Amino acid sequence: MITFFLGCFAFGVIFTVASFALGAFGGGHDLHLHGFDFHGADHAAGGLDGAHGHGTHISPFSLSSISAFLAWFGGAGYLLARFSNLTAAVVLLLSAAVGTVGGGLIFVTLSRYVLPRLTELRQEDFQIQGTVGHVSSSIGAGGVGEIVYSLGGSRQVDGARSVSGEAIERGTEVVVLRREKGIAYVERWEKFASGNQLPPGDPGTAQ
Repeated sequence: MITFFLGCFAFGVIFTVASFALGAFGGGHDLHLHGFDFHGADHAAGGLDGAHGHGTHISPFSLSSISAFLAWFGGAGYLLARFSNLTAAVVLLLSAAVGTVGGGLIFVTLSRYVLPRLTELRQEDFQIQGTVGHVSSSIGAGGVGEIVYSLGGSRQVDGARSVSGEAIERGTEVVVLRREKGIAYVERWEKFASGNQLPPGDPGTAQ
């Protein structure tokens, strides 16, 4: 029986570590120039407010919970079988109770504290005003070109016009001031930074 409990403990620990490692999330931050109030633009994620109430749910019988149960069950069973004079039936019952507590703690931690933070949607992540991108297809004087930028963690491509009507060359860093009817109205980053007393150079330093 000691070997059985050791096997459960080892299996549970290995899969608990693996489930957390495979479920780890990483993310970046899109660049937005917070604090500027741009008017007359539409939002990239209409109805986002309703999305705040819908988070990702985890089952009590998920791999993480089951692995935690086995680790606690195996650990408690090994200690009880090795260092107590309890019968096998009592050892199994006590170990199952300890395993249930361990699995429950993992489930509560993930469902109440971890997943809500990972799945929370922020309004500013889906607001195009103030987003910095670059011109992928030259914008002619008074004409329409194309820009590429990141919004909500994904790459976006939009038609674009210069707010001043000037030509903007391909590869130029620009900031989106508004979007109307699917067209982004942009301004050169250097010009925008100068007019708003922001640090010149890489827009990534202007948070």
